[in-house]
This record gives sequence, C-alpha cells and structure tokens, in this order.
Amino acid sequence: MAKLKPILICAICAVLLSACWDQTEIEDRAFIFGMAIDVAKDSESKIKLTQQLVVPENIASATEGGVGGKAYRNLTGTGRTLYEVNREMSKEASRTLDSTHLGVVLFSEDLVEQKGKMKKYFDVFFRDKKMRRGIKLAITRGDAEELLFVEPEHEKIPAEYIKNLLENKKRIDVTDLVRIGDIDKKMFDGTSFPLPYLSRKTDTVVDYEGIAIYNGPEERMVGALKGEEAKGLSFIRGLKNNGTIDTEMDGEPLSIEIISIKRKIDLENKDPHHLKFTITVHILGAVADQSGSENLKEYKVLNKFRDKTEEKAEDMMENAVKKLQNDFQTDVMGLQEYISRHHPKIWKKVKDNWDSGENYFSKSEIKCIVNVTLQESGSINQTTTE
Repeated sequence: MAKLKPILICAICAVLLSACWDQTEIEDRAFIFGMAIDVAKDSESKIKLTQQLVVPENIASATEGGVGGKAYRNLTGTGRTLYEVNREMSKEASRTLDSTHLGVVLFSEDLVEQKGKMKKYFDVFFRDKKMRRGIKLAITRGDAEELLFVEPEHEKIPAEYIKNLLENKKRIDVTDLVRIGDIDKKMFDGTSFPLPYLSRKTDTVVDYEGIAIYNGPEERMVGALKGEEAKGLSFIRGLKNNGTIDTEMDGEPLSIEIISIKRKIDLENKDPHHLKFTITVHILGAVADQSGSENLKEYKVLNKFRDKTEEKAEDMMENAVKKLQNDFQTDVMGLQEYISRHHPKIWKKVKDNWDSGENYFSKSEIKCIVNVTLQESGSINQTTTE
C-alpha cells in the first residue's frame, strides 16, 4: 500500500490540475459578428475599424417577446493596424473580444482602390488562428461602416443579414468568390479576382450592386461591373446561380428562367501575342414570363424565344468582356486558370504579363457563344393580351 501512495497522489494531482486555467469564461467574452474597415478621415495612413458585437441578453428578450435594446453594439476606433485598434476596443468593450463567430468582413471601395492596402489588412485574417475560412468578404460603395448600421426588417443583427445576402444564389449578377478561404491564395499569388460589391440602399436595405474587380498584379480594385455586365461575367464564369434573362419578343417582355449553366473554354490560336479563346455557354431554361399571344407548345415559337435569349445572353457576355479587356484590363473570367492548367507551356511565356505589363489578356481575341435549350412551358400554352 505504501508503494501505491505516490501513484495515487500523482493521479489525484493530475485530475485537479488539468482544468483550463487560462480559459476565458463565455460571459466574459464579447462576440464579434461583423467587421468594417474604412480609411480614417483624419489620415490616409490610418484605418477606421468598426466591429459589431452581439448583445445576448437583448436577443433573448426579443425572442421572449420582451422590450429591450438592440441585439448588437457597434464599436469604432482608428489606428495604423487592426491589432492596435482592436487592443483599444477591448478596453471599451470591457470584455475579451472573440472573433470565433465573425461572419462578414467589409472593405470600403476607397481603401481597396489604394495599392496594397487590402492585402496589408487582409493578412491578419490568416495569421489569427481563431479566424474561420468561411468568413464572407465584400467591397462597399461608400463607407463600409454604414452597412453595419442598417436596421433590417427580418434580422436582429445587421452583420447576419449581410452574411445571408452574400450566401444568396437566387440572382445571376453575383460572384462565387465570397469566402476568405476562396481568395487567400489568389491574393498572395497576385491573381486577379471578383468580389461582391455592396451599398447601403436605404436605412433597412443593403443592395448587392454588382461585382468589384480586383487586379492582382496592381494589388487594388480597378472598377466594378453592374447590371447586365455583371450577369455577363456570371455566364462567362459558368456560375450555377438562379435568375432570369430578360429581353423582348415583338415588343413584348420575355423572361427566361435559368435552370442550369455549363461553360466550356477552348484555345484556338496559341500565339502568345494573339491568343484566340472561344467561351461556349450552355443554358437550360424555361419560359418564366411572356406577355404575347404565342402558343408555347409550338416548336417554332420556342425556337424564336431560344434565338432571342441566345442573342441577349451573348450581348451581355460580350459587353462584360469589352469592359474587362479595355477599361479594367483585368482577367477575372477564369482564363488564367484555364491556360495554366491546360496549356502550361503557353502560360510560362505569358504569366508575368498576363493582366499587367504587356497585358496579353487585353490583346487576346475572345468569342462568346451561347446555346440555349428551353423546356416546355408547363400547364400554360399561351397568354392572351387585350
């Protein structure tokens, strides 16, 4: 028994001392749901950081039908680095700031248009072990902090509302690159990419305004595609988003609902100084809205609708290509990924001057082809207009 005493003492000590002595209790934490980064008004060398913290007791009172304060609290500070501002905010919050539930990060257009600024402040989201790779990222027109002050009708927390907006794929004119984990390699490899472009439309609504274009070699945002140009880019990237292609047939509105999209890229001429690409997009659709009196069971009618839809989609794609090649001189279409994967020898020759320097991207010839297949109309054969 005497021999067992030392063993028993060690076992008891191990149990008693194994508690998380450095753990921060949950009631002592302030959880960050959203973050906005702007240029400080008093100095371009400083940033303005706004962090949206959740107020749990107010969420509970709202759920139980009580009358309480807001379910969130916004803290704002300025400094030269995110760590510097965050340290001062921790004092104001009187709790330990916790980013494990951070859902969305917003960068203002004014900041991202400055060379290297976004990359500089983006770095912290990968060095901090608590940051999740699923955090949503977007660029804002105007001050980013304004979006964290909207009062959405069906959400208690603005940051949660914006996060859900960025996850919504029911529109064509949106981009697939919204997660921080999707763009980390592109950012640090100097590759160009698109990002969501948001704005505060009203006091209660944030608008998905278009697609921001970030030039990797220049390390800055060079512009944005909006409306049909943004839709055209989505077609080019082969995004499987929902939505409609809206056009006219014989002076009457025609809307084709998109069911699926498939994209194919082919390289015809392999001369680096005059590359020729063909981007073919196959769209499966159905007639969503048609105000004419045509019989939708007739093949000749569906063929007319198909031809008109193909023409409209090709126009949107070609307008997006012109904007990217001429105005922005930036490839966010996926051509770089295609060449590097399927034609590595050519890519080796052009990679250092793809969408910078000699800009082989802008010199390339890009042809867009759309093939539309329309499903039958369903239970309604035609609509009659008086």
